[in-house]
Amino acid sequence: MFTDKEYNQISEEVYWLDPKHEDYDPTMKKGAVRELTGIEYEILDVKHEPKNGMQAMAVAPVVNGKADTTQVVIAYAGTNQSDSLDIATDIQTVGAGSDKLKSFDWFGAPKSVVPQSLTARQFAESIRNKYPFATITTTGHSLGESLAFYIAAENKWLNVGFNGPYAGSMMSKDGKKWAKDNPGMFYNYRNRNDAVGGLRVTGREFAIIIDMEKDGKMADRIGGAYHSLAMWEFDKKTGRLLIPDNAFNEKAIKKRAENDKQRLLGVLNSTQAWMKFLRNKLKKSGGGLSANEAIFLDSVEALLVLNAQMSTVNATFLEAESFLRRQTEKAERSWRKSLEAGKTLGPDLSEPEVLDALESIGVSKSIVSDRPKERNESKIAEYKEIASSCDTLKTEIHGSIETLLSVDQQLAKQFQPE
Repeated sequence: MFTDKEYNQISEEVYWLDPKHEDYDPTMKKGAVRELTGIEYEILDVKHEPKNGMQAMAVAPVVNGKADTTQVVIAYAGTNQSDSLDIATDIQTVGAGSDKLKSFDWFGAPKSVVPQSLTARQFAESIRNKYPFATITTTGHSLGESLAFYIAAENKWLNVGFNGPYAGSMMSKDGKKWAKDNPGMFYNYRNRNDAVGGLRVTGREFAIIIDMEKDGKMADRIGGAYHSLAMWEFDKKTGRLLIPDNAFNEKAIKKRAENDKQRLLGVLNSTQAWMKFLRNKLKKSGGGLSANEAIFLDSVEALLVLNAQMSTVNATFLEAESFLRRQTEKAERSWRKSLEAGKTLGPDLSEPEVLDALESIGVSKSIVSDRPKERNESKIAEYKEIASSCDTLKTEIHGSIETLLSVDQQLAKQFQPE
């Protein structure tokens, strides 16, 4: 499963698809393999629509030299300030919900083109059709997160993004209802001092608004540092976004914890809706389900449910691992303070004598630091063992699906991209 830090970096790199962007990278093409946070990812597909300025890409992690297409992230690029089409989208699509985009032309009348929201939806549909057995999530930054939120709501997917204005003006009634009924599926991290991400008053119930404990200079608030992806900090071990422990962030900490609890139900609801679609698709092709089709559907459902459980368990484990590591660091600091205090109180004592004196009152490195560290590392190892077992099972189920499709050509044809 993807971490917050990986979503953050994917949201950054999708900007580089834009030829107008200062970091434009022409090597970012379909099939390219890139490294993010020490893990390789393959770009499954890209989309650059010059008519409306939308860029998007779909990526999957590389496992054992091959793209693991059971887990796919669709990322949307945010606003490029040098692209008038992006700015027009911010105003007309995100702001006003227009189903047309009027491009500005100094030498002629404005031209109406399809909005980025429509192109974003078409790209998402193409990825869904190419990878029907994948658990798909979305991400983005700024305008990109608004599009990613919108696409996730319409497709009943998980969304993890950054500093995105609420996408309600683009969403259908069904999309709004899905979001309202499944709030745990949306992790839109917003900086408290970001005036762009917080531009819209509506939709705050879907945002995790965080005070990063920086001074709120106006220059940084209006599209500056507080709107930047680089402002966010992540746990070095787990990749989870760090929420500073302060009074303002009590709501953010509670909101994310509630999301983590609700996430499994949301993903299972999403799985149920997709399985209904697959069953109807197969029934239409032949009126009923063959034995292989029934086995196939059971396997796909098992894979998607397992992915759902892994997604939720992984979020919980990351939070727990981050907490345990902080507790270990706290215990180590406590021991260092105790040792320094002992040396201060007994300046004429050697270090072994100080250690003996501390131990005589029940304060030792073993009790204060080593034992808590061993307990915490043991729990973390247990978490990783469970995750490894789930990964093995997922590989086996996916392998059985591929085997079934390889021997039943008629069934395989039902899931070839149109």
